[in-house]
Amino acid sequence: MAALNFNQTPELQYQKRIVMGVTKFKGEIQGSNIDMCKVLVAAPLPDNGDAKGYGVSKISFGDSANFTRFAGLTFPCELELAFVNETNSSGQEKIILKDVRVIAASKG
Repeated sequence: MAALNFNQTPELQYQKRIVMGVTKFKGEIQGSNIDMCKVLVAAPLPDNGDAKGYGVSKISFGDSANFTRFAGLTFPCELELAFVNETNSSGQEKIILKDVRVIAASKG
């Protein structure tokens, strides 16, 4: 059995997802400095009789500087996204978008 190595960064795993858009904000709200980027990702709704189809999840993607990584894209579009789960000291887990890759156009 391999030993756990908490100093090793795990390799990112990318998933193809439909991105509906991206937002940024850098400024002050009620005395707090805010600097963020959010990616709006299409997500399936539970088909449980009360919902059907797709909604949009807002996923954190670092600070507002990441907004420029989407320049030149037309939305909605399919991108490769790498997610990680992060946990705070209270044990609350949230999904963070760690990286984005544009899918290379297929040659035809």
